[in-house]
Amino acid sequence: MKVFIENLKSAKRKFFGLKKDPFFIQELSVKRTNDRLKLFTPFLKGKKVLHVGCTDYPIFKPERNLHIKIESICKELHGMDIDQAGLDILEKHVPGKYFNSLDKADSIYDTILVPETIEHVENIQIFLSEINKIKANTYIITGPNCFHSDFKNGFKDKGEIFIENVHPDHNCWFSPYTLKNCIEKYTNLSVVELHLSERDKMIVCICVPNG
Repeated sequence: MKVFIENLKSAKRKFFGLKKDPFFIQELSVKRTNDRLKLFTPFLKGKKVLHVGCTDYPIFKPERNLHIKIESICKELHGMDIDQAGLDILEKHVPGKYFNSLDKADSIYDTILVPETIEHVENIQIFLSEINKIKANTYIITGPNCFHSDFKNGFKDKGEIFIENVHPDHNCWFSPYTLKNCIEKYTNLSVVELHLSERDKMIVCICVPNG
């Protein structure tokens, strides 16, 4: 076993460069599922679901809105978003229960879906701890992949002018490791599956409660 570990450390150094300390190299099993709806569906079908960040604030397009797309899949679908005006608009398309705060949501769900939301929040630790207070069998949390070429190469440096291709409301990017790390550090959830979706732009963490 000791020989195997030393060989693994040696391989890591060779792959990432001799100057890289293996302590900082994280290895994760990551699947690729390009269609996020296909990935989400088994956890939504016939389930009671809370969809956090459901309005697509500040840009709402009915033809692209995920809440509208999943309404027919779920047995019961609730929505949560801090954008009350957006909730009022969305309710015209999908009647149902909506909340403008997590503490107003029901106490238990089959699945809590948190797609493309965590990168918008002011405090990740507080946000995840609030999510964790609501009981569910499965939690699906996604974030933007910082290593995707559209983002990595999506800027131009023109002297003192830096032009970046990024949603104006985003506060952060994630790698598969850092999103998993945040979830497991600030909640009592375990990430049991990691996926790259939407042409690798999206990191998807499938999580379950510990114990």
